[in-house]
Amino acid sequence: MTTVIKNACPVIPGADLCKRDIVIKDGVIAAVGTDDILEDAQIIDANDCYVFPGFIDEHVHGGGGADFMDASPEGFEIAVKAHLAHGTTQLLPTAMTASQNDLLAFVENFKKFKAKSKYGKNTPGIHLEGPYFSGANAKSTGAQKNELMRAPTEEEIDTILQATDGFLMRWDAAPEVDEKGIFAKKMKENNIICSMAHSAATSEQAQKGIDNGFSHVTHFYNAVTTYHKKDQTVCAGIVEAAYLNKDVFVEFICDGKHIPRDIMRLALMIKGEAQVLGITDAMRIASTDLQSGKLGNKDIGTDVIVDDGVAKLPDKSSFAGSIATMDVCLRVLCRDYGFDVRTAAAMLSQTPAQHLKLSDKKGRIAVGMDADLVITDKNFNVKLVIFEGKDALCV
Repeated sequence: MTTVIKNACPVIPGADLCKRDIVIKDGVIAAVGTDDILEDAQIIDANDCYVFPGFIDEHVHGGGGADFMDASPEGFEIAVKAHLAHGTTQLLPTAMTASQNDLLAFVENFKKFKAKSKYGKNTPGIHLEGPYFSGANAKSTGAQKNELMRAPTEEEIDTILQATDGFLMRWDAAPEVDEKGIFAKKMKENNIICSMAHSAATSEQAQKGIDNGFSHVTHFYNAVTTYHKKDQTVCAGIVEAAYLNKDVFVEFICDGKHIPRDIMRLALMIKGEAQVLGITDAMRIASTDLQSGKLGNKDIGTDVIVDDGVAKLPDKSSFAGSIATMDVCLRVLCRDYGFDVRTAAAMLSQTPAQHLKLSDKKGRIAVGMDADLVITDKNFNVKLVIFEGKDALCV
């Protein structure tokens, strides 16, 4: 089947913004910029709308009223469909700090979902956020449960790795709790992205972690260290270590609440678009009208409220993830923060595709790429989501 998106303004990093027709054949982009009239083709009139590559969210806990820690394949499907409707065509279901049994339940239910649901194709793998974190202070703990944080052991790491059957794409930890480098080295050996998160590390501890295999920083500036005093000594932190290591990726929660515009500008200036990506860190309340819910398992998770458009702990001592979807992130970046649409496309699609090693087929509008596309109006409201050449869910 052939589809032609006419009167489109495709957003391609490094290219001029202008009208270009997009031809899709058998789920793949066959041409960009052609004026040929193709017989028997399905025509979609984009009506001067932007066309973005499908958004790729590698850090997301849930949405649509479900959390990936709910321990059911149905919960995975609800959350994936909720984010697909807002333009996320690829995502990594994200677990949080939990017992080994609960983490293994998360893994097993992902595999059941992946095997049986047609939306399994929207999830190339999974992401574990924890449990090897530092509860040294409130800033490093965030909304993660301190009592479940622990140091890594080779036995537990091997048990979880074996259970994931190769689907584990990213695992986050605090570098200072991995004193012997066991965790980071195992991630490197298994080609799993190893990210610094929920940490009280100094820059020296962060650098040791980077040398061992850490290559990313989770929700940059949130629950990680920057310039601070420790025992009356001035220290640099994870933020500075990330800036000093050019190959380290960083991610921002682009909900307009977690990070001010000028910090993003600084990171883009220092790291460049190829190392900075956007995420939602969304929890179950995303894509709903709910004002409270659980972060994590619906029965034993952390209570969360919505206040001023962001998820918070009930005492408002900490943010607790976001309620954003990727189209919200797009509007924050382009409308509220004034970033160029091509920068937004890089942060929300191209850079995460490269980071996750999906870039041979995902993350760009180019001939030969999968036709994962998001059509938005000029105010960045989603009009149509296309996944592998077919109409997906739309808002």
